[in-house]
Amino acid sequence: MNYIIFIFTFVAIVLLIMVLKTLRLPMTLRKVEEYLAGGDLPKASELIRRLSLKRKDYPPVRYLRARLLMLQGQYILSISEYNTILSQGGFDKFFPELDIHYKLAELYGLTKNYSKEIDEYKAILIFNSDDIVANQRLGYAFYQQGNFKNARDNLLKAVLLRPELTELYQPLGVSCFHASDYQKAELYLLKSLEYGGSRTEAEYYLGLIYSMKKDNENAISMLEKAKEDRRFLLGSLHALGQIRFDMEDYSGAIEYLERGLNNLKRNDEESLAYRYLLAECFELENKIVEAVHHWSKIEEENPNYRSTKLKLDSYRQILDNANIMAFFQASMEEMQPYITDIIAGLNFNIVSNDRISVNEYQYRAYNIKRINDPPVLVYFNRTTREISEGQIIDFYKRINNEKCKSGIYITTSKFSLRAKSSASSKMIDLYDFEFVNRSMEKIKSRKKNNK
Repeated sequence: MNYIIFIFTFVAIVLLIMVLKTLRLPMTLRKVEEYLAGGDLPKASELIRRLSLKRKDYPPVRYLRARLLMLQGQYILSISEYNTILSQGGFDKFFPELDIHYKLAELYGLTKNYSKEIDEYKAILIFNSDDIVANQRLGYAFYQQGNFKNARDNLLKAVLLRPELTELYQPLGVSCFHASDYQKAELYLLKSLEYGGSRTEAEYYLGLIYSMKKDNENAISMLEKAKEDRRFLLGSLHALGQIRFDMEDYSGAIEYLERGLNNLKRNDEESLAYRYLLAECFELENKIVEAVHHWSKIEEENPNYRSTKLKLDSYRQILDNANIMAFFQASMEEMQPYITDIIAGLNFNIVSNDRISVNEYQYRAYNIKRINDPPVLVYFNRTTREISEGQIIDFYKRINNEKCKSGIYITTSKFSLRAKSSASSKMIDLYDFEFVNRSMEKIKSRKKNNK
């Protein structure tokens, strides 16, 4: 009997020891969890070291080691541990795969490995396309990369699923803008201002939207605020200059654009466009020397940029010709006596004139030798640009509207071959740069002889 009792007692002790050994690992793992949660990393590290000596490849042990490394800032080692868990398999009975992808996505973000971060969030969305966190973080990662179309799609989904994510309104609005979805861009940028987003960034893009909508008052208001932020200084000044240019306020445009000259970068597309606009403003303000200065700066950096080379060739021809330069150094109003003389030299007497723009005037005139003929419409266009066929067609419409017999087109530039062909079939006489130059020489010579 005593022997049987001994046997049962021995078996019970063995079973108890086995149960205690079985329970020891989970208890130790829970203890590690407590240390990690409490921020006691040295104690957690020591327990994980002991566990690793016995159960190195046990998924829960690797998982805790990966978490510890992450908390210690050893992100690369942590990434390696998590990827090892995924490659070894058999972990899904201890913790969900989704949890590992979340951790890896966070780690890749911390190490600025954005392509890998995006891959992890894509993996998460395979499990659940409506995962708010994945859509939010994936959208923001795309936003930081400048992949605005994808950023818009993911951020929009996150916001629609959880409207209280107000911190997403500003990046969503900017992404919509760059994806040419201006209606949603305006909506979310305005919302971002309500909820404390980046004010200057929102104001900058709203200013661009309003300028496209020709809402100049609101555009100027937004851009004036945005330019106080150095990040948006050049863009805001460029947009403000463009608004003034479109309003034909060229001096106002110059005032804005000159403020940003010291911030322009070499061989930068935006800087070239900025300087090109400034040169055009000087051109239209008749400040040819200043315009040539900026065309030359553009040519130094990119001689093939837009029509810079052609413009410079035309302007240099003007700068070297005192007769033509006179037209660009004075206003069209100041040049009216010369234009009247030029038209009179063609045997026409002006009876009325209309200002079309700062560079264009239109005149009704009668032939002094054939006074019974219907009136002729004379058009004077001060420009360095070659006159196109389209401009001749527009002039022909003016001739008909004014009920004139024919037309005369005078310019300080030249006519394209198609323009010449079009004019010949429409009873329009053309007089170019060479004619104006000769006429001015005759006028100056006559004035000199009369003295």
